[in-house]
Amino acid sequence: MKDDALWYEAAHVVGITNALNVIADGLEIAPLMPVDEARAAGELAATFAEIRTFYARPDVPVPFRLIAHDPAYARDVWLATRRAFDDHRLPRRLKASLAFAVSLTSRSRFGSDFHLGEMRRLGVSEAGVREVLGVTQMFSSYTKIADTLQLEPDMADLAPPDPTPAPGV
Repeated sequence: MKDDALWYEAAHVVGITNALNVIADGLEIAPLMPVDEARAAGELAATFAEIRTFYARPDVPVPFRLIAHDPAYARDVWLATRRAFDDHRLPRRLKASLAFAVSLTSRSRFGSDFHLGEMRRLGVSEAGVREVLGVTQMFSSYTKIADTLQLEPDMADLAPPDPTPAPGV
């Protein structure tokens, strides 16, 4: 189970990335007004300051400003995001690359642009970006082919089922 911790950490990044992309990309369907950063006060202002510091940018990314109408919810989502993207077993650069791949395959405009920017800010080279694109394209293509052919997974016998709960449960 200890060896599975990397997978759980990666899954957390995927889940949070998807959640933030849904919020940001939902603007195209149901336009909402983000909270004006200059008017944020108290705990929300502190949350916004943490977000700006974490991402080393002068503004707060739009998904956080959209959910900031409920400051407690914004704080909860921020804490989950920070936990997902902090360096633990997996480094932040790898997590940004994973988030970029998730955003590409889910066709999130916000996520693709945002996580590409994060990859570059964290030092991923153009060759590294191309590599992530290539791997993402390849696996996305394989998945589409398997879905089109309605293939059943054939890896069930590789490892026995593990009935133990996920870490922290």
